[in-house]
Amino acid sequence: MRGNIVSLIALAAGVILSLLLGWFAVGNYRSARPIAEGNLRGLALSLTSALESIAARDSSLASLAAFRARDIAYISVIDRNGTIVFHSNADLIGSRVTDQRYVTVLGGRGLAENRIRLGTGEEVYEYHAPLHLPGRTLALRLALHPWRADAVIHRARVGMVVLFSLLAAAWTMGVLLYRYARRAQEHRLEMVRRERLAQLGEMGAVLAHEVRNPLSGIKGYAQLLMERSNDDENREFSALIVTEAIRLESLVSDLLAYARPEPGPEGPLQVNAVIDHVLALVDPEARAAGVTIAASLAEGLATRGNEARLEQLILNLAKNGIQAMPDGGTLTVVTRREGKTVEISVADHGHGIAPHDRERIFTPFFTTKARGSGLGLAVCRKIAEAHGGSISVADNPGGGTVFRVTLPLHR
Repeated sequence: MRGNIVSLIALAAGVILSLLLGWFAVGNYRSARPIAEGNLRGLALSLTSALESIAARDSSLASLAAFRARDIAYISVIDRNGTIVFHSNADLIGSRVTDQRYVTVLGGRGLAENRIRLGTGEEVYEYHAPLHLPGRTLALRLALHPWRADAVIHRARVGMVVLFSLLAAAWTMGVLLYRYARRAQEHRLEMVRRERLAQLGEMGAVLAHEVRNPLSGIKGYAQLLMERSNDDENREFSALIVTEAIRLESLVSDLLAYARPEPGPEGPLQVNAVIDHVLALVDPEARAAGVTIAASLAEGLATRGNEARLEQLILNLAKNGIQAMPDGGTLTVVTRREGKTVEISVADHGHGIAPHDRERIFTPFFTTKARGSGLGLAVCRKIAEAHGGSISVADNPGGGTVFRVTLPLHR
């Protein structure tokens, strides 16, 4: 429980940190373009001031040709008639512009800026500003290379992509590490469980051997006393002793069955033949309890295993199902093929198993019955695992419980 809480806190912290980093990266990228445009505008204002100062000292504008800056794509000065009176390309001086972008600044409506694409395919930042000279006002068209300014946008974009890539890699690595840690923990828990059950089985075997002999003597003497006694009350007490001794013998047998090493899979078995035999064994008990047995068995299902042990597995499940329906009902047994496995399901319509009991239902000595040993389902799990399979429990959609056993399919 504590580990789950720590995991949830770590997950929440990771999600919050990732959202904050993502918000920072996106915000930085979205603010990069206004910053780049601001840098270009500031550079254009500085250059415009310098060019206006040069032009004020030279009305012919010829000295503008000597003005050099690596960010300048070209400089053009246009009069009110649209004639180019100066251009960085001297061949264009005297020609007329074909656009009306310069009109805005000569009309006294402030500055104008935009990005245009030149005939060479290059995109430039174009800035229009009035050029105030003695006795006249001209339009200055200044085209700047946006390389350095756009580098801000590029760096922000690359930073965002790198950050999101790192976040994706970190989450992928985190998920893989979490899955590895979970598997390692499950493996450790399984090893601890098996070691504990092995110790429990050894202890149970010792106790069973020590108890079986004196128990047989107690039962034998009680039976002898019951036969020879002329007192009805003594015979009744003797019968009770015999009944309880038989119950203890059954518990001892269960302990020995659980402690006994499970034989590995032996030869091929027809699953349906094993089930038919078990159902024939429990049919009298089912009839006495008012339970109807319904079987739906798929044909041609075989597995490798020990026939006696698999019969014990199915017998335990069938008896549990019958005992779970004291007022009668239907015990449903189904076999089917699931990929490379054989699935055997045994379903009853009893009261079901509480969700909090399902995790412990296969633990030795855990039982919900008043007089149960708590070893039947533990033995079932041991047999299933010894045959390379598994057993699980779930709610029956029609009410009650369904146990599912999966075994490797033999072809």
